[in-house]
Amino acid sequence: MRTKALIGVVGLGMVGALGIGGVAYATLDKAVTLSVDGKLRTIHTFDSTVADVLKAEKLQIGPRDLVAPAQSTKITDGSRIAVRYGRPLTLTVDGEKKTHWVTATNVGGAFNELGVRFTGARLSASRSVGIERKGLDVDVRTLKRLVIKHDGTQTAFSAPVLTVSQALSAGGVKIDDDDRIRPALSDVVDNDATITINRVEVRKRPVNLAIPYQTIRKTDSSMYKDQSRVERAGERGVKAQVVETVYVDGKKSKATVLSEKVVRGPVAKIVVVGTKARPSGGSGGGGGGGGDVGGGVDDLNWAALAQCESSGNPRAVNPAGYYGLYQFSLSTWRSVGGTGNPIDASPAEQTYRAKLLYKKAGAGQWTCGSRLFT
Repeated sequence: MRTKALIGVVGLGMVGALGIGGVAYATLDKAVTLSVDGKLRTIHTFDSTVADVLKAEKLQIGPRDLVAPAQSTKITDGSRIAVRYGRPLTLTVDGEKKTHWVTATNVGGAFNELGVRFTGARLSASRSVGIERKGLDVDVRTLKRLVIKHDGTQTAFSAPVLTVSQALSAGGVKIDDDDRIRPALSDVVDNDATITINRVEVRKRPVNLAIPYQTIRKTDSSMYKDQSRVERAGERGVKAQVVETVYVDGKKSKATVLSEKVVRGPVAKIVVVGTKARPSGGSGGGGGGGGDVGGGVDDLNWAALAQCESSGNPRAVNPAGYYGLYQFSLSTWRSVGGTGNPIDASPAEQTYRAKLLYKKAGAGQWTCGSRLFT
């Protein structure tokens, strides 16, 4: 009877003990919602702080990771713990590279976290692309307002470009290798930049240039000092060149001789001049004097005739083909022994030839012939 009673007492004690343990277990066990980078799961834990839960779940937290609430916070049944891992996002914005640490899990969220919009920009990865914990590189070309000055006009537009070359392509402005572009094609363009294009045209053409001839003078003792004759006419030479001319926006900028050669050399002119002095009569000026021809001809008023015919100018030229003091035609001049052009002869020789003409044909050779007798 005592044995059975003892067993009964022990049994009652165990039941009581079990009853108390069940209450304690229910009190210590807590349901906690854990979010890791936005992924939710519910866990049951006997731990008392956030740090304890993270340790139990073997979640390693670094200095760039975010945990909410703080790791020292006590937890209760129904607590929520959020973990966001930090990850590197390297942005290359218009050629400038910089790494940012973010906890967002996609590109769009990271931009919001960094407070940047990049409206209208061209991205190497869309905003919905996820960012793994090892990080992500994103190239960004921001939208820019640009003006291209070219061909006498301006093209204004907006485009997400990086360089001048890309801007020209986006603006639909074509160039060739000779054109001048400022800034350079490889330069990075800023917002509100102005690009200037100067159209350059290079032309090559053959050019023939005249080479002047020299005049060689010879003497002849059989000719009077006031006489001369052309022994050989001069002839200009020819030089052939290839000239490159640069035009900028239609205006000539520079010309360069690329090559040249003499096609034909010049031929010198030879003039023979007399050295013999005239025996008498001297040298007249303004129509007076000249060599004596005799027969009373020398005593006529040759100065008055010259004054009337040419105003006394030994180099007077009438467009109708008359020359010198006495307005000789070239054929008449030669008929009395003159050479070359009368205007190249001295006044004395012109008077001498006029006397010869008078002796040969009379005063009717001149419009003012009557002046000889004044």
